[in-house]
Amino acid sequence: MLITVDPEQSAQANPPRGLHPQPFVPGHSLGKPNDPALQKRILNDALALVRDAKEPGKIVGCDYGE
Repeated sequence: MLITVDPEQSAQANPPRGLHPQPFVPGHSLGKPNDPALQKRILNDALALVRDAKEPGKIVGCDYGE
């Protein structure tokens, strides 16, 4: 499982599964450091992809608007 803010660059590595949390920037792929609830939500979504993703190699975008 890969969590990435740069899906185009990360796709070159061909990860088995990927999550692109939007609208975050490099260094903040789980959002703001003082928002543990949001970070937990993103991690839970990533783990759900590990369990439920049907298409290997796909990076799924998900909006967590700030």
